[in-house]
Amino acid sequence: MTKKLGLSEWAKIAEIFGGIAIIASLIFVGYELRQTTLQLQLNSDIDADMMNIGLSIRIAENPELSNLVYRGERQPETLSDEQMARFVSIAMSRLAIWENTYGSYLIGNISEEDWLVWDGFYRLRWNMPGYEYVFTKYRIGFSKQGSSYFAEVFELGDSSESDSVVK
Repeated sequence: MTKKLGLSEWAKIAEIFGGIAIIASLIFVGYELRQTTLQLQLNSDIDADMMNIGLSIRIAENPELSNLVYRGERQPETLSDEQMARFVSIAMSRLAIWENTYGSYLIGNISEEDWLVWDGFYRLRWNMPGYEYVFTKYRIGFSKQGSSYFAEVFELGDSSESDSVVK
């Protein structure tokens, strides 16, 4: 013989299903939030890459600017104060792109295989005295992880002296 469920038993069953539905909804919202965050980070990385492409094209199209960047990368000590200020703007943009790509790799937005390709490109292109000079002078403007990474790339060590504010 089957016992009929009373109103209180149905209320308990509904309460259990309601709790399960809330937990499932929270899991779904968390998943969607993570996907949205990853997409925003990817869009930010793409925007940075596009800015770098635009900057590189402008440099290539302008012989004076191209010469300034070439000298700044290889012999930053030969630049005047005004030229150095212009080179610093370019170098900081490029180092920021490198740092952002590294950060994306660390949080898993970029696979290790892709990171090794990007890092290889950046090291071949921007591991030069001018970028090292700019990093050393403006190291305080980089994240702790980025700063440690660049210190390794430029073989500077990770001393706390380098993290002090540049006067």
